[in-house]
Amino acid sequence: MYGLFYTAIDIALILSDMNLGCREESKILDLIWENDAKLLSESYRENKRKFILDTYHWMHYIFDKEAIDTELTAIQMDFEHTNKTLEINQLSSELSDFDLFFKSTRIKILYGESNYVRIKFRTLLNKYGYKRRSPLIIQYIRSCMDFYKLKVNRRGGIPCSIDNVRLDEMLIFRASR
Repeated sequence: MYGLFYTAIDIALILSDMNLGCREESKILDLIWENDAKLLSESYRENKRKFILDTYHWMHYIFDKEAIDTELTAIQMDFEHTNKTLEINQLSSELSDFDLFFKSTRIKILYGESNYVRIKFRTLLNKYGYKRRSPLIIQYIRSCMDFYKLKVNRRGGIPCSIDNVRLDEMLIFRASR
Protein backbone atom coordinates (compact mmCIF):
# COMPACT_ATOMS: atom_id res chain seq x y z
CA MET A 1 0.00 0.00 0.00
CA TYR A 2 2.95 2.33 0.69
CA GLY A 3 3.85 2.44 -3.02
CA LEU A 4 0.42 3.80 -3.88
CA PHE A 5 1.06 7.20 -2.27
CA TYR A 6 2.20 10.01 -4.58
CA THR A 7 5.92 10.70 -4.61
CA ALA A 8 7.60 13.76 -6.06
CA ILE A 9 8.91 11.61 -8.92
CA ASP A 10 5.39 10.41 -9.71
CA ILE A 11 3.99 13.93 -9.79
CA ALA A 12 6.92 15.14 -11.89
CA LEU A 13 6.39 12.36 -14.45
CA ILE A 14 2.66 13.07 -14.61
CA LEU A 15 3.06 16.84 -14.96
CA SER A 16 5.77 16.39 -17.59
CA ASP A 17 3.43 14.12 -19.53
CA MET A 18 0.66 16.74 -19.39
CA ASN A 19 2.83 19.36 -21.19
CA LEU A 20 1.61 22.31 -19.15
CA GLY A 21 2.92 25.81 -18.69
CA CYS A 22 4.53 26.92 -15.42
CA ARG A 23 1.36 28.49 -14.06
CA GLU A 24 -0.74 25.42 -14.78
CA GLU A 25 1.87 23.16 -13.15
CA SER A 26 1.96 25.39 -10.09
CA LYS A 27 -1.83 25.45 -9.91
CA ILE A 28 -2.03 21.65 -10.08
CA LEU A 29 0.62 21.27 -7.38
CA ASP A 30 -1.41 23.60 -5.14
CA LEU A 31 -4.60 21.66 -5.89
CA ILE A 32 -2.93 18.34 -5.12
CA TRP A 33 -1.63 19.79 -1.86
CA GLU A 34 -5.06 21.17 -0.92
CA ASN A 35 -7.23 18.24 -2.01
CA ASP A 36 -5.04 15.12 -2.08
CA ALA A 37 -2.46 15.69 0.67
CA LYS A 38 -3.62 12.46 2.29
CA LEU A 39 -2.43 10.61 -0.84
CA LEU A 40 1.08 12.11 -0.69
CA SER A 41 4.01 10.11 0.65
CA GLU A 42 4.38 10.62 4.37
CA SER A 43 7.47 12.83 4.03
CA TYR A 44 5.40 15.43 2.11
CA ARG A 45 2.12 15.52 4.02
CA GLU A 46 3.26 18.17 6.48
CA ASN A 47 5.72 20.05 4.29
CA LYS A 48 4.34 21.75 1.18
CA ARG A 49 7.67 23.43 0.42
CA LYS A 50 9.51 20.08 0.35
CA PHE A 51 6.78 18.58 -1.84
CA ILE A 52 6.99 21.40 -4.40
CA LEU A 53 10.80 21.65 -4.41
CA ASP A 54 11.26 17.89 -4.79
CA THR A 55 8.69 17.76 -7.57
CA TYR A 56 10.40 20.56 -9.49
CA HIS A 57 13.77 18.91 -8.90
CA TRP A 58 12.53 15.73 -10.57
CA MET A 59 10.84 17.68 -13.36
CA HIS A 60 14.17 19.35 -14.18
CA TYR A 61 15.87 15.98 -14.11
CA ILE A 62 13.27 14.43 -16.43
CA PHE A 63 13.52 17.39 -18.79
CA ASP A 64 17.31 17.24 -19.02
CA LYS A 65 18.01 13.60 -18.11
CA GLU A 66 20.56 12.95 -20.87
CA ALA A 67 22.73 15.95 -19.96
CA ILE A 68 22.58 15.17 -16.24
CA ASP A 69 23.42 11.50 -16.80
CA THR A 70 26.48 12.41 -18.90
CA GLU A 71 27.67 14.62 -16.06
CA LEU A 72 27.10 11.91 -13.44
CA THR A 73 30.82 11.27 -12.86
CA ALA A 74 31.50 14.96 -12.21
CA ILE A 75 28.49 15.13 -9.89
CA GLN A 76 29.78 12.12 -7.92
CA MET A 77 33.21 13.75 -7.55
CA ASP A 78 31.58 16.97 -6.31
CA PHE A 79 29.63 15.00 -3.73
CA GLU A 80 32.80 13.25 -2.53
CA HIS A 81 34.44 16.62 -1.83
CA THR A 82 31.49 17.72 0.29
CA ASN A 83 31.39 14.45 2.30
CA LYS A 84 27.92 13.71 1.00
CA THR A 85 26.67 10.69 -0.88
CA LEU A 86 24.68 10.46 -4.04
CA GLU A 87 22.25 7.61 -4.41
CA ILE A 88 22.77 6.62 -8.03
CA ASN A 89 19.70 4.42 -8.02
CA GLN A 90 17.62 7.58 -7.55
CA LEU A 91 18.85 8.82 -10.91
CA SER A 92 19.00 5.63 -12.91
CA SER A 93 16.17 3.56 -11.49
CA GLU A 94 13.11 2.71 -13.53
CA LEU A 95 10.76 5.63 -12.98
CA SER A 96 7.51 4.03 -13.99
CA ASP A 97 5.59 1.54 -11.90
CA PHE A 98 2.32 -0.13 -12.71
CA ASP A 99 0.50 2.12 -10.26
CA LEU A 100 1.77 5.24 -12.04
CA PHE A 101 -1.02 4.83 -14.59
CA PHE A 102 -3.64 5.05 -11.85
CA LYS A 103 -1.93 7.99 -10.13
CA SER A 104 -1.74 9.76 -13.47
CA THR A 105 -5.35 8.95 -14.28
CA ARG A 106 -6.62 10.45 -11.03
CA ILE A 107 -4.55 13.62 -11.38
CA LYS A 108 -5.41 14.13 -15.06
CA ILE A 109 -9.12 13.68 -14.40
CA LEU A 110 -9.38 15.80 -11.26
CA TYR A 111 -6.92 18.55 -12.19
CA GLY A 112 -6.45 18.32 -15.96
CA GLU A 113 -8.73 19.25 -18.80
CA SER A 114 -10.50 15.90 -19.28
CA ASN A 115 -13.02 14.21 -17.02
CA TYR A 116 -12.02 10.68 -18.10
CA VAL A 117 -9.10 8.59 -19.35
CA ARG A 118 -9.53 5.92 -22.04
CA ILE A 119 -7.25 2.97 -22.68
CA LYS A 120 -7.57 -0.54 -24.06
CA PHE A 121 -7.05 -3.15 -21.39
CA ARG A 122 -4.38 -4.88 -23.52
CA THR A 123 -2.52 -1.57 -23.94
CA LEU A 124 -2.55 -1.00 -20.18
CA LEU A 125 -1.10 -4.43 -19.55
CA ASN A 126 1.49 -4.15 -22.34
CA LYS A 127 2.60 -0.73 -21.14
CA TYR A 128 3.88 -2.34 -17.95
CA GLY A 129 5.23 -5.55 -19.47
CA TYR A 130 2.28 -7.89 -18.99
CA LYS A 131 0.84 -10.03 -21.78
CA ARG A 132 -2.27 -11.30 -20.04
CA ARG A 133 -4.20 -10.85 -16.86
CA SER A 134 -3.58 -12.95 -13.81
CA PRO A 135 -5.46 -13.01 -10.51
CA LEU A 136 -2.58 -11.12 -8.90
CA ILE A 137 -2.64 -8.34 -11.51
CA ILE A 138 -6.43 -8.06 -11.32
CA GLN A 139 -6.26 -7.83 -7.53
CA TYR A 140 -3.60 -5.13 -7.75
CA ILE A 141 -5.59 -3.14 -10.33
CA ARG A 142 -8.67 -3.35 -8.11
CA SER A 143 -6.70 -2.14 -5.08
CA CYS A 144 -5.31 0.80 -7.12
CA MET A 145 -8.80 1.69 -8.34
CA ASP A 146 -10.15 1.60 -4.78
CA PHE A 147 -7.24 3.62 -3.39
CA TYR A 148 -7.53 6.35 -6.05
CA LYS A 149 -11.34 6.20 -6.13
CA LEU A 150 -11.53 5.32 -9.81
CA LYS A 151 -14.51 3.76 -11.57
CA VAL A 152 -14.27 1.94 -14.89
CA ASN A 153 -16.85 1.71 -17.65
CA ARG A 154 -17.05 0.28 -21.11
CA ARG A 155 -17.87 2.47 -24.07
CA GLY A 156 -21.32 3.95 -23.71
CA GLY A 157 -20.97 4.38 -19.94
CA ILE A 158 -21.72 0.72 -19.19
CA PRO A 159 -20.21 -0.18 -15.80
CA CYS A 160 -17.87 -3.16 -15.92
CA SER A 161 -15.43 -5.13 -13.85
CA ILE A 162 -11.74 -5.52 -14.65
CA ASP A 163 -12.15 -9.24 -13.90
CA ASN A 164 -14.16 -10.05 -17.01
CA VAL A 165 -13.52 -7.40 -19.68
CA ARG A 166 -12.04 -8.55 -22.97
CA LEU A 167 -8.39 -7.69 -23.53
CA ASP A 168 -9.20 -5.51 -26.55
CA GLU A 169 -12.02 -3.69 -24.78
CA MET A 170 -11.75 0.08 -24.42
CA LEU A 171 -11.92 1.06 -20.75
CA ILE A 172 -13.01 4.49 -19.58
CA PHE A 173 -11.81 5.54 -16.15
CA ARG A 174 -13.48 8.28 -14.11
CA ALA A 175 -12.56 9.58 -10.66
CA SER A 176 -14.52 10.66 -7.63
CA ARG A 177 -13.25 12.69 -4.71
